[in-house]
Amino acid sequence: MKPFSILFHENGDPIDCRCINRFLSAFPRAYWKVAREIIKKTEGSLDEKVFEFNVGKLLPSFKMTRAGAFQGIKIGDGRLIGDKFQAVHSCWKSIEEELGNLKEYVSERARTSDTRSRVLVELSPESEEHVIEATSRIFESLEGLRVKNKRGGYSRVGHVAASKILFSALPEIALPVDTSEWKHVFQTKIYGEVLQTMTKEIKEWEKMSNGKKLDELDEQPITTLPAIYNVLAMAARPRAIILKHLDETK
Repeated sequence: MKPFSILFHENGDPIDCRCINRFLSAFPRAYWKVAREIIKKTEGSLDEKVFEFNVGKLLPSFKMTRAGAFQGIKIGDGRLIGDKFQAVHSCWKSIEEELGNLKEYVSERARTSDTRSRVLVELSPESEEHVIEATSRIFESLEGLRVKNKRGGYSRVGHVAASKILFSALPEIALPVDTSEWKHVFQTKIYGEVLQTMTKEIKEWEKMSNGKKLDELDEQPITTLPAIYNVLAMAARPRAIILKHLDETK
């Protein structure tokens, strides 16, 4: 993708704070409710119970439980239900150790950040490189994982679900990326490149916006930079795709 195309106009000027604030305020409340619940759930340690709950909350909100590997999963009575073939459990077991190590690494560095929401852009260059590489490896493990489905066969988790599952576990670092964003916005199949673009673009926007911090434009107290950037990345999709998405969610 062309650099700085989400927080910047085509002429290279940063998008005005008021415009970004309007995007954030106008975005469906259902997204923010789920995103903030996930962010809050992952404040402490990450275990399988939290992982299952967050995946069960996030994937239905993105309409990803209608078919395929995660068909029918949801949260009921405060726990994951509908996962007959334990697809979510399989995801957890495939990444548990490396995800746990990465969560601990990020949490340790978040203690020296102004807020947890900003840890992504306040990592040292060495830590940033390590975090992006580790997140990319976990993404690749998830993307290629084959899990049982309700038709009796197997389905790959795939790149869209993998990115959303990572966001549900590590919302201060990972970006949930839908099909149209992969194809039309980021124009890459490499998750590490997406994370690098997001990090560099946020830093550059803040540098060119008179010291404004992107997370300050979200008026709610519980947020992360990827949660905000995701809204603007979705707004950067081609107009026809946005209109189609709106029709599907009516």
